[in-house]
Amino acid sequence: MNTSTLADGIYSYTRPAMWGQAHTVTVQVTGGRPTLGTLNGEAMTGNFWPGVVAADLARCPFTFTPAAQPFGKARACRLHRTLSRLGLGHSDHYRLASASLGRLVDSLAALTEQEARKVWNHARQLRMTYNLTAA
Repeated sequence: MNTSTLADGIYSYTRPAMWGQAHTVTVQVTGGRPTLGTLNGEAMTGNFWPGVVAADLARCPFTFTPAAQPFGKARACRLHRTLSRLGLGHSDHYRLASASLGRLVDSLAALTEQEARKVWNHARQLRMTYNLTAA
């Protein structure tokens, strides 16, 4: 496996026994490069070598979970319209999304489907709690 073929997502595999112990490895790949990882459940620190990860994947059976696809511009536009109908200003949309997800949100289009649903459910709950304009 060539390092340029690493798809974005999460790879999990068991590295063969070295010095008497096999290791369970989980690596997150972003932009084709390993960015985060765990070894036997403990966070790995330092640099990840794409060549080592690619070599491991070439010789070890692994599971792969693709990176979540973004919500997209067209659907984000519909969510913006819905939030506007609730009386929220444009910048409030991002505040609501950030509060719903517990992290900074600067683009609704970059949300995953699951995150967008969480934001929508939070908006619905606010609508019912404060009797806002129906969406």
